[in-house]
Amino acid sequence: MKLLSTLFFTSVLFSSSVLAIDNYHIECNTCVTEAQFAQAAKDNAIHRETIYVNVMNLENHEIKKYRVYKDSKTVCDPNGREPDGEGGFIRDCWLEKTLTVDKVNLTNTELNAFIDYANLQNDLRKIISQRSIVIPDTVVGSGYELVGASYKQTRVGNYFRKLPIHSTIAERMILYASAGTKIVSTGVVLNAPPLVFSFSDGTKVYADIEFYDMDDNLHLKFMKVIDANGNQANLQSKTDPFSKFFDAKGTSLTTWKVLLESFKAYGLAVDVSNTATVPDGIFIITNCTNSTETVCRNTQ
Repeated sequence: MKLLSTLFFTSVLFSSSVLAIDNYHIECNTCVTEAQFAQAAKDNAIHRETIYVNVMNLENHEIKKYRVYKDSKTVCDPNGREPDGEGGFIRDCWLEKTLTVDKVNLTNTELNAFIDYANLQNDLRKIISQRSIVIPDTVVGSGYELVGASYKQTRVGNYFRKLPIHSTIAERMILYASAGTKIVSTGVVLNAPPLVFSFSDGTKVYADIEFYDMDDNLHLKFMKVIDANGNQANLQSKTDPFSKFFDAKGTSLTTWKVLLESFKAYGLAVDVSNTATVPDGIFIITNCTNSTETVCRNTQ
């Protein structure tokens, strides 16, 4: 279950829109039964505050609305008294939570706003998931070239903006955000499924869409690189983007040279006998920051 992290919402109270009068909106694509929908509403109840919770399964185009109120009361065991040594008694008491959940009927206007939003979200996800975006060698040859190189990330972003798929996704994003504002009037944050960029050496780079600007250009945040062997590099890391073990099987010499430059830039050393050739199998990457490892001394 997600508190509307799929595209736009945070756990705040919204106002003045079709579904948003004193409403909270919960995305729960695992909710199927009535009990599951109701439990999602209960899980987001607020102490001593009556709220209306819209629980939405966007994939199945289902929405249910609940009025939820959570309180607590002190309950004492009438037989649980012990002398306090001063002529009185210590009572055995505890705090007991109470929770009321009532299902509320949705209006046709609310249902129509939700259906529009769900259709656009599913359409956007389908478009993005159907294909990866191929980046030619003339732009960037390897996804690993984006590690610590913002100018190469910009190069990939600029190439993407010239493709027809950019316009298609941007149009859907704008419609999607517009549909979202019919459900909530504030707090709209674009958080679509990640885009996948494919490079000629078999690496793939995943990027989130951060926002679109006044010229309808999508702005990207590059998140990670994954290659055919399952190796990953975290493009958001400022210190060490790579995991400790790296499987180099099948890696081209060109990509290997890119990797060596990245390792060096981050103060990393590789546990291989000869860096002029690609290792055949798994090797260790050592972070040489404050390290006394032999491989670090040999590279200094």
